Order: sequence, then C-alpha cells, then structure tokens
Amino acid sequence: MRTTKPRAKRTLEDMRTLNDAAKAILNDPAFLHAREELQERLVNALIASKTTEETQDLVARLKCLMQIAAEIAVLMNDYRVAAERAGRPRPS
Repeated sequence: MRTTKPRAKRTLEDMRTLNDAAKAILNDPAFLHAREELQERLVNALIASKTTEETQDLVARLKCLMQIAAEIAVLMNDYRVAAERAGRPRPS
C-alpha cells in the first residue's frame, strides 16, 4: 500500500538515472551491512520487548526498514517496464 502522493511524470532518462542509483545502493557493501545490522538489532529488540507499546514501535520501525528495499525494487521495475515500452534494450 503506497502512502505517498503520486509521483510526478519522469522521463525515461530520469528513470534510468534513478535505476542506476538504486543499483549502486544495492551494490554498496556499507549500505547492505548497515541495513542488515539494523534489521538484526530490531528483530532482537522485538524478541526481547516486554510491552505492547514497545512491540508496536519496533514492528513499525522494522516495516519502515523493509519498505526501503521495496521502494528501490519499485523504482527499478518502473524503469524496466518503461524501457521495454520505449523499445529499448532491457536493462540488466
């Protein structure tokens, strides 16, 4: 479920730039390490949580962390679809 306002129209070149940036993020070992570390800490804290409020807060944080990867995937898929519609070679 998208909670943001609709995106402005982007050119294929804008989408390619975002796609390249998304790939760079996903290939960045520091980003992946930080994301994995944070996810592990949140899961461990969730397991150890004692109150409903604490559990709800940790679940919300974990969902936000997971949403980052989902939004990156959406950006990359949007570009792939747009490139296919434009008749360009499929991005790798």
